[in-house]
Parts: sequence; C-alpha cells; structure tokens
Amino acid sequence: MAAAKSQRLNEQTPLNEQTRLNEQPPLAEQPPLTEQQRRAITTRDVSVALSAGAGCGKTFVLTERFLSHLDPQPEAAKGPSRLGQLVAFTFTERAAREMRDRIRIACGQRLMTAPEDQVDYWLELIRDLDSARVSTIHSFCGSLLRAHAVEARLDPQFRILDQAQANTLLRELLDDRLRDRFQ
Repeated sequence: MAAAKSQRLNEQTPLNEQTRLNEQPPLAEQPPLTEQQRRAITTRDVSVALSAGAGCGKTFVLTERFLSHLDPQPEAAKGPSRLGQLVAFTFTERAAREMRDRIRIACGQRLMTAPEDQVDYWLELIRDLDSARVSTIHSFCGSLLRAHAVEARLDPQFRILDQAQANTLLRELLDDRLRDRFQ
C-alpha cells in the first residue's frame, strides 16, 4: 500500500514538490498536548490567538489547527480542499516560512498514511500549498490592498516600508512641517 502511494506521489507530484517533501526531516516528536493547546486546535467557529514564550509550541499548535481544518470529512473527501478559505498569521516572515514548511511535511505524512480514497485529495492539497495564506499580517494586508488597489486608490506597485524607512520619512515630514510653520 505504501509503495503504491509512493508511486502515485512520484507520478502526480511535480518534481520540485517531491524534492521539498523528501528533503524535509520528519517533525520532531511533540510532548502530549496541554488542555489549552487541545482546545486551540479543536475549537471551531471562532478565531484563535496564541500568546506564549519561545519554545512553548505556538507554531506546532497553529500548524495542527490549520491542518485540522484541512482534514477531509467523509462527505468532502472527493471535493476540493478548503485551503483557500484559511488564513494563518504569524509575527515574522521566518515563522510563516516555518509554519508553511511544517504544514507541507505534515501533509506529506498524511498522504503516505491516507486511505486510498483520500490520496488524490492530499496530492491536490500539497500541489496547492504555495497559495496557502500563511503570512504576517503586513504581508496579508499588502496583498489584499494590491488586489483592490483601484478601489483603495493606491498604486498597485506600492511596497511596505520597513521601520527604518518609516522613521526617516516621519522625521523628514516633521522637519518640513516645523520649517513651514516657523518661517
């Protein structure tokens, strides 16, 4: 059975996806979930925000929550994934990349253990992962504004300033205003 799934993975998954799936180490064993973590993963119909110190499992919990929304339901196993309906925000680009990588690895693992009737579902989902909305809030809002630039009356080629650039522009603006005011 695993050989058949591996064969199907090789036949239907683009080479770059196979490489990424094969190059990623398996996820480290996680300690048992706390009650709070379990609730964060399984609670539905509400948004969840996690706040904890470094190394407490935030990325793991968010990844598992994201994946739990993608697990095929019996009636939806043959339908399209719900990937386009999910958004996951992190504070840093690095955390977003890590979460996307963890999702990719976990999807590959689920593909390898999936019942035959769910293999195509997981293959499609893995192929579509690059379009998953896993990003910082700044990146998400930027893409939303670019998609609706005309309505927002923005140049669609705008870019988000980093903090140093913003501080420089603010200083220049304040200098100009003060100079105008006292001349």
